[in-house]
Amino acid sequence: MSRFDEKAKDWDKKQTTVDKTDACVKNLKKHLDFSKIKNILDYGCGTGLVAFSLIDTSKEILGLDSSNGMVEEFNNKAKNKNLSNIKAKKHDILHDDLPKNSFDLVVSSMSLHHIQNLEIFFQKSFDSLKNGGYVCINDLEKENGTFHAKYNNEGVFHFGFSKEELIDICKNIGFSDFIFEIVYVFERENGNFPIFNFIAKKA
Repeated sequence: MSRFDEKAKDWDKKQTTVDKTDACVKNLKKHLDFSKIKNILDYGCGTGLVAFSLIDTSKEILGLDSSNGMVEEFNNKAKNKNLSNIKAKKHDILHDDLPKNSFDLVVSSMSLHHIQNLEIFFQKSFDSLKNGGYVCINDLEKENGTFHAKYNNEGVFHFGFSKEELIDICKNIGFSDFIFEIVYVFERENGNFPIFNFIAKKA
């Protein structure tokens, strides 16, 4: 059992996590016209904080996560809210495929630093998007490894990201129209950690 399985039931109780999610979604809605977005993939969905902030009757949302505990909490939440247009499944980005040309938006919040091969993630995201669709990454700005230090950086492959490295990877795959904005700052005893939204378009 991973630490994410263990923490799944209490994940939504941490106020900073909720506040960070709210900031991510608010920024996303500032830049994208959600009246045109019908199919959403939330990758590394956790308990669905982002997904449930975006759901309405005109949208279909698929959440994917590598943690059984998170997927279970997500689906329990959908069941309790009596929602049939939002669901989660277990998925491994390195080994499992994504449906092609299926989504208007792929969003991933605080998950990319846990994915070892960024090129695979962005290529599969690109292929899963419809033309004109967007990917949005909500994650840590470049840091020195102290953000996850109390977990000894278990399962962490990247100590945050710079705007330049994300643009370089995405440009090579075919994304364009890049936006990079700081939307939240985690304030901790061991430092302040800015969180960004990075948005790119599949032209």
